[in-house]
Amino acid sequence: MALTMRQIDDFIDAALDRLSSEHGVTISRFYVDLRSYQQRITPRLVEQCVGICEARGLYAERQGDGLYVVVDLNTCFLNPSQALVFSTALAFTRSQYGNHV
Repeated sequence: MALTMRQIDDFIDAALDRLSSEHGVTISRFYVDLRSYQQRITPRLVEQCVGICEARGLYAERQGDGLYVVVDLNTCFLNPSQALVFSTALAFTRSQYGNHV
């Protein structure tokens, strides 16, 4: 078992929430413990996890027993509901804080 598309959506959703903050960050970083998927971390598991991240435009790299994942809202692939939230979050951040991210 590897990362699921639902978990990728959760990373993107969290990044969208962060966009609405005063700092209006468009890049968020996450860590995934690969041992939560299987006891022995195999090259196949790492490849599967990195592959699903890359399929959605996220950057992923192995770090020890885990995976370092970067969500850049300017380059990742959003689903339709996330695209609406992204647009709303941008408008909110700009109007509330004067940020032009």
